[in-house]
Amino acid sequence: MDRPLTAAAPALPGPFDTVPPAQGMTITPPVSRLVHAQVRALLESSPAFHDLPATRREAMSHDLEKIAAYTAALVHEEWAQTKRLGQTPVIHQRETLPVAAQEASAWAPAAAQAAVAAVLPQQPPVQALAKKQQEHFDTRATGQVGRITRDTLNAIAFPTFVADLIKGTFQAIVNASIQQMEAYGALLANVSKTVDQFMADNISDNNARDWLVNAYPSHFKVETGGDRPRVAVRDGAGSAGKPDLRGTLGLDEDVDLSDEAAEEKLVPAARRYLAKSRHQMLSTMMLMGINRIVITSGRIYARMGFQINAQDLAQAESASQFDVKHQNKLSFGGGIAGFLGGPSGEQTTSVAYVSSKKANSSDAIDVHADLTGEVDLKFKSDYFPMERFAKPELMSLIMGNTPNPTANTPVNTHGGDGKAAAPAPSA
Repeated sequence: MDRPLTAAAPALPGPFDTVPPAQGMTITPPVSRLVHAQVRALLESSPAFHDLPATRREAMSHDLEKIAAYTAALVHEEWAQTKRLGQTPVIHQRETLPVAAQEASAWAPAAAQAAVAAVLPQQPPVQALAKKQQEHFDTRATGQVGRITRDTLNAIAFPTFVADLIKGTFQAIVNASIQQMEAYGALLANVSKTVDQFMADNISDNNARDWLVNAYPSHFKVETGGDRPRVAVRDGAGSAGKPDLRGTLGLDEDVDLSDEAAEEKLVPAARRYLAKSRHQMLSTMMLMGINRIVITSGRIYARMGFQINAQDLAQAESASQFDVKHQNKLSFGGGIAGFLGGPSGEQTTSVAYVSSKKANSSDAIDVHADLTGEVDLKFKSDYFPMERFAKPELMSLIMGNTPNPTANTPVNTHGGDGKAAAPAPSA
């Protein structure tokens, strides 16, 4: 290979891509055949090898194949274990340069550096690797701050919240005022009626029956067995004493305690008595003035707090290790060197280069929104000016419906010029 460090294969190809035996290191048949072919080709290419006796050639071939086979088996097992562990092995480039004997002594370390530069790939410095890592750093959290802020504020819709707060407060005040005036108007309409009209609209026969039974529980009871409820006299009512029904209910004559008299006379009388009592009470309340709530001042406060924290962290580490071993060797005759052509010299340079990179990145984003709305209203208790709702003749009619008309003269709280007027004298 021209540049083995840049094209390192993760595993051996073909028949050499096998799992090492569990019982220990052994020479596999593919490795044995490869070593045999390589050693045989090397020896056959040397003329001196053929000059040796046959037994010597056989012994040399056997010894060289044995040494090379165990070396190749070690490399084979290292690559197989590397594949099993998922690692990338460090590749050593070994290059031997033959030189003439007279030139061996002149070989300098500078030449070794040139040889290393020839086989070593150009690696970027650590600063360049860090800068490249920084250029590819993705700011996933901080890059989304604008979009998340926009989406959050649009989802909260703070201007709409403030507008609804103001509108809701105003609408609540107006609705409260309308409900108070409607209730006052309905009450005014009821008290301006006659007692009989008020009774027809507001008091029923069942109301009268319930009142009669509750007022005189020892004398009357309600029976519901027929087509409609009826008031009946209790057994033993005479022993409890006869009540003053004539004075209480305003009857023209005394009424006997019987079932027929209770339904025909007492129930209608009780109904009119209830209507008259309630009518007088409401009329008195109207002349005294009905309280109402009036908003005098207030404050509407709205606030939104928004906070977004984004953080992107990246860490890149790069490390490299470079190792060069240089060895000069000069041979003069004898041994294998004699067979391969006499005196010779060789330069051996071993290069090991390891480079590793580690990059970690993390991102976090935190969004917090606080929406606050507050309404502070100040109010006072006031009463409805009756003259703005009723004419003088209607006010006189209401005064006549009170239990004591002379003590319930309506008060004109505002004169024609808008100034407060003095109370009218009692009639």
